[in-house]
Amino acid sequence: MEYRFSLTPRLIALAIFSGVAMMVLLFALGYQIGQSMAERPAPAVVDNAAKRARQQLTGKVNSEAATMAAPVTERVNAAQKAAQ
Repeated sequence: MEYRFSLTPRLIALAIFSGVAMMVLLFALGYQIGQSMAERPAPAVVDNAAKRARQQLTGKVNSEAATMAAPVTERVNAAQKAAQ
């Protein structure tokens, strides 16, 4: 029994596609391994940055709320003075 192996255009296209797919998958695997091996930032640095951002946001909200509530607080203070 004899089998003739011939390189048809379809077989060549399949080989090229398989090679490219393998290279892409190997690159993606290497990228994932590299990310998992990368040094993580110290937790204190991340916590400090998050805390600072929260404080800035809270301070901004508090100052805006105080500005918006100024007319109301003036009325309340005036009513308290009048009641005394």
